[in-house]
Amino acid sequence: MIPRQIYHISLLTAFAVAALLSSACSADDNSGLSNNPADDRQPVAFSAAMADSQEAETRAAPKEMDLDRLESSGFGVFACYTGLHKYGDVDVQPDFMYNQQVTWNSSTWTYSPVKYWPIGEGEVSGSMGTYPHYLSFMAYAPYSDMSTGDAGYCIPSMSPQREVGNPWIIYRLHTDPADQVDLLYAKPLLNKTKEDATLPFEFQHALACAGSSVTVTPNDAMQTYLQSLSGGGATKMELRLTAMTITYQLTEKGRLVLWNNGSANWQSIDGESSMATRVVDYAPSNYLLYSSAGDGMNYTDDNHGVFYIPIHVGNNYQTATVELTYEIWRYTGPSTYVIYRTASPSAVLTLSDYAGYEAGKKYTIGLRLGMSSVNAEATIEDWDPAVDIDATDSP
Repeated sequence: MIPRQIYHISLLTAFAVAALLSSACSADDNSGLSNNPADDRQPVAFSAAMADSQEAETRAAPKEMDLDRLESSGFGVFACYTGLHKYGDVDVQPDFMYNQQVTWNSSTWTYSPVKYWPIGEGEVSGSMGTYPHYLSFMAYAPYSDMSTGDAGYCIPSMSPQREVGNPWIIYRLHTDPADQVDLLYAKPLLNKTKEDATLPFEFQHALACAGSSVTVTPNDAMQTYLQSLSGGGATKMELRLTAMTITYQLTEKGRLVLWNNGSANWQSIDGESSMATRVVDYAPSNYLLYSSAGDGMNYTDDNHGVFYIPIHVGNNYQTATVELTYEIWRYTGPSTYVIYRTASPSAVLTLSDYAGYEAGKKYTIGLRLGMSSVNAEATIEDWDPAVDIDATDSP
């Protein structure tokens, strides 16, 4: 199995004394923070690399994030200061960094204004002294200013800066599937201090992807049926795929909480139950699937993956409705034929039954074509390779 694509962002930390910080994130009002940089002051520096040096597969949904797109879009960082306390032990707010934009300038990651590690006076185990203070970092990509471009449309809002609790962002499906942006999240870097020389951000896919590859194959019963119609090969019979559509009904909006335990922390939004429709039309153009003479091959399309938010709201389950039309041609001469049979089998797939609504998963849809209907089964794999759905039926 090909490893999942994971993006590593390293926060190289050799900071000096703190810049100005509000104590709103901390329960320690006597932290004595200083904003006077020491002589060894060093700015935050970023580096980025993809795990296993792999680029995104060509079989992908529109705008699937890879390293080039990450460098083009940048990412947003939230950081909470908790003084001498660890994250979760006190109320937190993202006051140290709030949706801080980090951009790539062709050689390095940059941002402004530069921040420095906080240290200050405080009491630990009954002893007053100067101690490093804790910071916790969370991140997402692509960066959104909540108004501009496709990222601004797909990420239209986020938790207020002064809101107590874990930072979050709202994600919604784009009105145009071609402009849908892939969403990445990072495993939080909690309770870091000046002593942490390197803080690696590891980005992963927050969405799931359905239909990254769709394959149609006649099942054994269909092939046997065509052979029986041929009269032992006396008459050539062909199975042709003439049309195929997959219609998705998908959750339109979800809340992604940036604190997580390594898995995407999705939540439904109160009062939001809208569904978005995605219609994918394929063009098989009388594709030859099988003939009694042994001609033909599977039909495959690798270009129409659909991103979706891996949650449903109430009983509004996310579905994919597959509709096929095929014809059986009976040849009356070397190049003449009549249409012996036409049928349009269909199936409705409930995505939660197959993916379990796990982020970072990808479906391939495998359809085994019978005479009258399509039934589906599936297994689940990481984003690379994809989830396989095997749909079978008999005449």
